[in-house]
Amino acid sequence: MSAYISTDLNMVKELDPQRHELAMLQEAFLSKGGTIEVLRGPSFVPPPARHEPPRRKKTPIKAKPMSEPVPRKVDKLTQRDLEREERAVARARERAELVDRIRTLAETMTYAQAVEATGICLRTLQKIAVEAGFKFQPAVHTGRENLKRYVPDEAKDAKDAERIKALMEEGLSRHQTIVQLGVSFKTFIRLLDKFGIDFPKRKAGPHPAFFPKPQH
Repeated sequence: MSAYISTDLNMVKELDPQRHELAMLQEAFLSKGGTIEVLRGPSFVPPPARHEPPRRKKTPIKAKPMSEPVPRKVDKLTQRDLEREERAVARARERAELVDRIRTLAETMTYAQAVEATGICLRTLQKIAVEAGFKFQPAVHTGRENLKRYVPDEAKDAKDAERIKALMEEGLSRHQTIVQLGVSFKTFIRLLDKFGIDFPKRKAGPHPAFFPKPQH
């Protein structure tokens, strides 16, 4: 540690008597045969080196096999909700697969062909096509082009005319004869005109008597 040296002259002068007195005492001590021994200050001695044992190699820690997760216990309501969601997901997946299948068929088929191939009714196919935004192939024969001129079967007409005459002789009415033949009223009239059959109509029965309501 360095000594402090004051630059103040007054303080230096005040210490002169003390220094002078100390010098006189030191001189008197030495004249009597005394000696002044200068002691050595403390010295730094480094600590001894440590001898540490060599480090041991760490053995790798084996990973423990993962145990299967323990299923969480759920109450009945939660289980019911989970099952409901699973069913909803399954229905949505089936619906998407059906729509994809119908869309593929619509690329080459008409509605009638798709009904025959899938067994799905026409209304359901139309609803799926509208919701999914695709169209089926148009039918080849539509409208008046698909209509054919009716050609009567002469042999069948002659046979039906003979049956009409026979049923008329048995006393059957026009309605009963039409039911027996299994033909429409229009076909029945056509056969009467074609073969000139006079099939009389039944006369209406007497009207019920009319009784006026009593006046209250």
